Amino acid sequence: MTGIPVPLAERMRPRTMEEVVGQAHLLGPRGALRRLTAGGRLPSLVLWGPPGTGKTTLARLLAQATGHTFLEFSGASGSAAELKKFLGENAAQPLFRSVPPVLFLDEIHRFNRAQQDILLPSLERGEAILVGATTENPAFYLNPALRSRCQLLPLKPIAPEDVRKVLDRAWAQERPGLEAPAEALEWLSHWAGGDLRSALAGLETWLAMEAPDLEGLREALGGRLMYDRADGHYDLASAFQKSLRGSDPDAALYYLSRMIRGGEDPRFIARRLMVCAAEDVGNADPMAFIMAEAASRAAEQIGWPEARIPLAQAVIYVANAPKSNATVAAIDAALAAPDAPIPEAIADAHTATSRSAGKGEGYFYSHLDYDRPQAFLPAPLRGQVFHQPRRPQERNWRDKAEPDAGALGALWRAWTEAHPEGGEVPMDAWAETLACSREALARALAKATAGTWSLARVLRALPRDEA
Repeated sequence: MTGIPVPLAERMRPRTMEEVVGQAHLLGPRGALRRLTAGGRLPSLVLWGPPGTGKTTLARLLAQATGHTFLEFSGASGSAAELKKFLGENAAQPLFRSVPPVLFLDEIHRFNRAQQDILLPSLERGEAILVGATTENPAFYLNPALRSRCQLLPLKPIAPEDVRKVLDRAWAQERPGLEAPAEALEWLSHWAGGDLRSALAGLETWLAMEAPDLEGLREALGGRLMYDRADGHYDLASAFQKSLRGSDPDAALYYLSRMIRGGEDPRFIARRLMVCAAEDVGNADPMAFIMAEAASRAAEQIGWPEARIPLAQAVIYVANAPKSNATVAAIDAALAAPDAPIPEAIADAHTATSRSAGKGEGYFYSHLDYDRPQAFLPAPLRGQVFHQPRRPQERNWRDKAEPDAGALGALWRAWTEAHPEGGEVPMDAWAETLACSREALARALAKATAGTWSLARVLRALPRDEA
């Protein structure tokens, strides 16, 4: 009876660390994994990176190199209840007590944060060593308690030259003595976009074809696998976000379509969209983030193919929205500011003890007079401005500060006495004197002169050398 054929990618799986290609930042002489395992001890790890970069292979070889039993559990096919039962049944076994096994949890991001807590007692007691694998950023999918107990090691896409080495090795194993199809192998090494498993699957397709040629291989590898892997998962996402930032809706839609055709997780696309709406649009159009967040919820609820519609709607909106990075610049500037004591006036004064210590003294309830100035920043930072509006839509907030009515009235009376025939009002000088914007000054003048004077806006054009 013939058994199920083993895929070429599995047959080519490295059996020693020396056979592993790529990941020099982890496996090189000064690589993180070399340093972590130098003493024969294996800490809990989470390996994260694109598909086909060797996460499962590394987990197996690490367990083998450090003398630990390897137990594999999949977040895609196994439930949290099954994992809990497995850990409970095996924790008391003598083998586990002496040498804890490596528990390889593939696609660990499939477990929600509450389910991940199941692992914590076993890790705390040293009953298991966790090696998780995920294609998603652990910062988004792993709870802080689990992250704090694991080393987070990123894997990179396999370089085309390393993919080619494995393809040559596979050809020699599968077709010994026959000349390798150099053009096809070279094309596959770039087409794979760093995914070694896909490159080997492509070679397996070639081996199964009758009278194979490169054009036939390209046609055979259409559909899902043609996620334009030569561009790469993160390169495509980067092009998508840069097109949004550059206000090119057509380019953004094109890269959105490429990700959809490639089978990208809609949650990944939505996260990129929300980041762009906050970072690159910000308060120049706050509705952009609301649109992106609503599209994210819609995509999660309805899934493909309909999710393409709300995502496209939000992409068009964000791409066309006015851009400003004032928000991210403001928070980064605030994060760079030194710590300083909180002013006593705005410190918590709910208890008699804190009030007797002077906290709350001098605080004025802002709702009694919205225009009354009050110092909120610590003394060493007073006068520091973190938020620097870049676009008119953001500067409008400052335009709401109306000029002092008495001071404006005095300026107006003096000007009308000097110019009974009317003329151009010195708006810039008055705005500086009254510490307000031209827009706020224009609104205040319109109210103050209603029914007595007619105001007109004037647009003056000057040659560049006179402007």
